[in-house]
Amino acid sequence: MQVPLLDLKPPTAELRAGLDAAYRRVLDSGWFLLGRELEAFEAEFAASVGTRHCVGVANGLEALQLVLLARGIGPGDEVIVPANGYIATWLAVSQVGARPVPCEPDPRTYNLDPARVAALLTPHTRAILPIHLYARSATPPRSAFTRARTWAPSRMQARSRPTMTRSPTASATCATTARRCVTSTSSRV
Repeated sequence: MQVPLLDLKPPTAELRAGLDAAYRRVLDSGWFLLGRELEAFEAEFAASVGTRHCVGVANGLEALQLVLLARGIGPGDEVIVPANGYIATWLAVSQVGARPVPCEPDPRTYNLDPARVAALLTPHTRAILPIHLYARSATPPRSAFTRARTWAPSRMQARSRPTMTRSPTASATCATTARRCVTSTSSRV
C-alpha cells in the first residue's frame, strides 16, 4: 500500500475558482510585479494582522533583512539565531553586517532553547530571531529577553538592548516594527 506524502488535489479543488480568478486578473493586467494585486494583498494582510501598513517582498530573507535594517541592526551587532534553522535567518543577519550567534535547540521541541539564550547574551546582542519549526511554535525566550532589556551595564549603549523579532514560518512572514508590517509570501496570486 502506498500512502501519499501530501495530496494537494482536494485543497486545490476547493480553492480552484478563486485561484483561477486571481491569476487571470494578474495575467490580464500585465503587472507581474507590483500593481493592484500586490496593493490589495498588502492592504488585506495589514488589516488581518492589525497594522496600518504592509510591504510585500519576495521572500522571508528579504523580510527579515528589512526588519533588521529598520531596527538599526548592523555592523558590530550580534543577533541570536537558531543553530538548526533555515539559512535565510543567518543570511539576513549577515547581509546587514551583524554577526549571527547560533543557539542550540531545545531537544524536546527542536526550537530555540530559551534556557540557552541567556548564556549567549552580550552587550552587543541586539535581537533574538526564533523560528517556528516542525509545526511547533517557538517559545519566546522571555526571561532572557526581559533580562537583556533591563540589563544595562555602563558600557552598554541604549541602542544595544535586544529586540524580539519573529522569523519566517511556512510561506508567510510578518514582522512589525514602527507599526509597519513587512510580509513575504511565496505566491501573490
